[in-house]
Amino acid sequence: MLDYAINAMPGVVDDITHTIGNTPLIRLSKFAARHNVDATLLAKVEFFNPAGSIKDRPAMAMLTALMESAAFNEKTEIIEASSGNNGVACAWLCAIYGIKLTVCIPEHMSIERQKLIRHYGAQVVTTPKDLGTKGAIERAAALIEQNPNAVGLSQFSNYANPNAHAQSTAQELLRDTNGHIDIVVAGVGTGGTLTGLATSMRAHIPHLEVVAVEPASCPVLSKGHGGVHNIQGLSSGHVPDVLDVSQINQIITVEDDEAIAYAQQIARVEGLAVGISSGAALFAAAQLAQQPSNKGKNIVVILADGAERYFSTPLFAD
Repeated sequence: MLDYAINAMPGVVDDITHTIGNTPLIRLSKFAARHNVDATLLAKVEFFNPAGSIKDRPAMAMLTALMESAAFNEKTEIIEASSGNNGVACAWLCAIYGIKLTVCIPEHMSIERQKLIRHYGAQVVTTPKDLGTKGAIERAAALIEQNPNAVGLSQFSNYANPNAHAQSTAQELLRDTNGHIDIVVAGVGTGGTLTGLATSMRAHIPHLEVVAVEPASCPVLSKGHGGVHNIQGLSSGHVPDVLDVSQINQIITVEDDEAIAYAQQIARVEGLAVGISSGAALFAAAQLAQQPSNKGKNIVVILADGAERYFSTPLFAD
C-alpha cells in the first residue's frame, strides 16, 4: 500500500480546471522574416488551454461567479449563446460540475464545434445563419424566459469575462515580457479579451497601443454596421456591453480570405495550427509590424484557438 496521500504528490492537480492559463508566449521569428519586418512578434498561443481555446478562461470565471451567487442551486440549468468556443468551454466545465447546459449557436459555425459541445453532454440549438450570433443571443434569451430554472452566463454582458483576462492573461503577458510590450493585437468577439488586457496592462504600460481586429464584411466597430462573415469567433454583429471601446487605439479590418491565408501560412512557417480568427489577428499584426514607425517594437498577438475545430471550413478547403 502507498504510504502517502495523492494530494501530496507534486505536479498532480485535482482536476483539469487547474490547467487553465499559463499558455506559452512564442517569438514568431520565421513569420517575421517571411514578412521582412524589424518588429518583434510574440504570439500568445491559447490553444494550450484544456479545451483548446482562450474561452476556457472567461467560462471558468463566469461559471464560478454563478455557482457562488444566490441564483444558483441544484436545479439550475444554463442556456448560453455562443459562436462556438465559449460553448465548448462551458460544456466541459458543466460536465465537471454536473450542470445541465444548452448552447445556442448559429447554424454555420463549424460542425466540429457543435459536435464537441454535444460530446461533453450538452444540448445544441442552432439558429439561422443570416441572424449571426445576435440571433443565437435572442434565442437563448427566449429559452431562458420559458424555463424557471434556467440562467445565462451572458458572455457578451458578463464582466467576469474581461476580468478573467485582466487577472490572468494580462498578468501572464506582463510577467513573461517583463512589461516590455508596445502593441497588443486581439480579435473582437465579445470584447472581453481586449478590454481585460487593456485595462490591466495600461496600469503598467501607459504607452500601450491596443489594436482591435474585426471582419471587413462585418465592420461594427469601424463603420457601424454588421454583416455575414466567415471568421468564426469574431464580430457578433453588435457592440457587446463588456467591450470598452475607449480602450481601442486602432481598428484593423480583415477579409475572410486574408484570415484563412494567414492561418494557413503560420502553420507552414511556424508549425502553429491555429483557427481562422487567429489568422485575422496575424494579418493585422503583420501589417503593423511592417510600418516604419513600429520598427524595433514588441507586438503581442493573441491566437485564440487551434485549427482542429475548422476541418469542415474553408481553412481546409484545399
